[in-house]
Amino acid sequence: MLTIRRAEANELPVALNLLKDAAIWLRERQIDYWQAWLDPPPHFVAWIQDGFDTHQFHFACQGQDVVGCFRLQWEDELFWGAQAPVAGYVHSFTTARTLHGKRIGERILAHVEEMCRAQEKQFLRLDCGSHVAGLRRYYEAYGFQRVGETIVMNDRLTLYQKPLDQPSQI
Repeated sequence: MLTIRRAEANELPVALNLLKDAAIWLRERQIDYWQAWLDPPPHFVAWIQDGFDTHQFHFACQGQDVVGCFRLQWEDELFWGAQAPVAGYVHSFTTARTLHGKRIGERILAHVEEMCRAQEKQFLRLDCGSHVAGLRRYYEAYGFQRVGETIVMNDRLTLYQKPLDQPSQI
């Protein structure tokens, strides 16, 4: 059974390890994305720490095992600019690489959708590298719609949103 729980203050290394494992997995497939997580600069770690400090960071667990993580925000001016308060914004979303192909990511996203619905949000929004075609196809297959692009820290990102007016398909 998959459960979602808020990350504890002392679990920052768990999140950083998940992000590093994702970067290694991407590098092994010659995908140039998230490589900064191999040896994250201080401002990356500070951004994750802020997610812990503001109780926005969550872990997905199967039993006692952490199998994924994400940060869920109710506003996101850095990536999306000023917006009406109608969406939840996901960042730092990854799953344990040992479970690749087991649909854990889709199950986590279904939980995130429910968290957004509980806050009466109309959309779930996220971004990903515009050049990472496989990741973009993954989100599009899950029902996310491309709504724009932005550049953050010299990275071109595609902005996606998923309407939450229907239950998730998982």
